[in-house]
Amino acid sequence: MGEYTNEELQSIFIMQGFSGLSLFSVLLLMGLGLALIFGQMGVINMAHGEFMALGAYTVYFCSSLTQEYAPSFGPYYFVVAIGLAFVACAALGALVEWLMIRHLYHRPLDTLLATWGLSLILQQTYRSIFGAREVTPTLP
Repeated sequence: MGEYTNEELQSIFIMQGFSGLSLFSVLLLMGLGLALIFGQMGVINMAHGEFMALGAYTVYFCSSLTQEYAPSFGPYYFVVAIGLAFVACAALGALVEWLMIRHLYHRPLDTLLATWGLSLILQQTYRSIFGAREVTPTLP
């Protein structure tokens, strides 16, 4: 490994800084969402990360479909994919609240265990559909 020039070091630091800010913003949004749900509903949702993963997998799925069936739509798929990710997460959230959470209000331990079980189910579902490897959508 050779030595880096000052310009290369500056470029590396800037890229790492933006990468850190990007990760911080995602984690901040996740934490704020979890706090909002707990504050408004009194529910500790242990499957919160899996709802975020559903959005990410939805974007990946849209990316794969676009590459295969509509390659000319490639630069624009991301806007549609983000919208579909919101719809998919909202639909799953409404379904989970309707089928499971509403029956467990004012029972914090039961809610905690039920959402933890849901988390395990969703993780295994994602693993069965997309495999155990990390997937990445194409860049728009």
